[in-house]
Amino acid sequence: MIEIYSGATLIQSIQKVISSSLRETLEGEFTLSFSVMAKSALGLKTKQLAKLDSQYFEIVQIGKSIQGSLPTCSVLCEHVSYLLNHEVYNITEFDFTGDPKAGLSQLLAGTPFSAGVVDFTESITMKINQKVSRRAALMQYIAILGGEIEYNGYNINIRSHRGSAQYIPVMGSKNVTNVAVSHDSRENASSYDISFFKLMDLAVGDNVHIIFYPLGINVKTRIISLEYNPFYRYNIRVEVGRYRPSISDTFYRIESSLNNVGSSVDEIQTQVNDLGVSYTIVSDLVVTDTTIDVTYTVEKGDTHQYHAQYQYTTDSGGRITSISLDNIFSELLLKEVSTLTVDMMSFYIEYADGTTATYNYSVDSGGRITSVTKV
Repeated sequence: MIEIYSGATLIQSIQKVISSSLRETLEGEFTLSFSVMAKSALGLKTKQLAKLDSQYFEIVQIGKSIQGSLPTCSVLCEHVSYLLNHEVYNITEFDFTGDPKAGLSQLLAGTPFSAGVVDFTESITMKINQKVSRRAALMQYIAILGGEIEYNGYNINIRSHRGSAQYIPVMGSKNVTNVAVSHDSRENASSYDISFFKLMDLAVGDNVHIIFYPLGINVKTRIISLEYNPFYRYNIRVEVGRYRPSISDTFYRIESSLNNVGSSVDEIQTQVNDLGVSYTIVSDLVVTDTTIDVTYTVEKGDTHQYHAQYQYTTDSGGRITSISLDNIFSELLLKEVSTLTVDMMSFYIEYADGTTATYNYSVDSGGRITSVTKV
């Protein structure tokens, strides 16, 4: 039975349909379509909600036609999570590091949806600094976790593995009456149309063992999409294959060039101007596991060097997500060094004007300098 709501008000219940199809995928697609006699659809309007088996769908399209002498109405619905595509829920920035469920709650704040079950507990980091839809941000968040979205009314769950962990034998009995299979090499996925003599309880994400010897089929795989008639679940179309969540690299914009590193350029320019110098070129740039060390050739009467260090972070794919200015070494820029002595723990500097300075440093196991501190 499909219940139709206008807001919180029940408008009508639909118990009989001409046809109906429910389609769900691991990637988050979830749609419902059905057709009824036109006289049963007089109260239907777009933006109303259709409730089926505790799931809510928004009516997005209504079409009317005559089949023979029968006036019919066809209805297309999208899961209510598609509301997150609406411009009113767009976000321009998001910066979170911490517990995955807390991050999901923060991401869904200001929407009709709440964080449900989250199977992940290890800290996650996601940054967004440009305008994106809230649904796209949600899918990015789930992909970074390596999880799979699951809907429960207005709750959003993130599962580590949807469906059965054990392999369900699908076609190893007389339960199957018809089967057709096609394989698409572009998507590396196979589609099966299966008709059952009696109800077969399958779900998106299930591990399945498909056996049908007349067509030479004997494969263990996973259901990545499922389509069936919820009023007559004896004909099920399943798509199987490997599911890999897709992480987009367009959510965080980083501008970079020889004289523009990340978003810190304005800050660097201001601090350089405060020193009364102007930098001309980058003469040296060294990238370590966590920092970018830059040596600029600067000019103030004579040519000197100006040093800056930047901290950067990456996502789980190794792509840089943020760059920030950490340290500026400008003392050498303002004075000429006459003597520089290095021992096992310190630098001893004597400047041309007779002043001195001492810096302690530490190294890693490979002998590389990891920190320098003025004494």
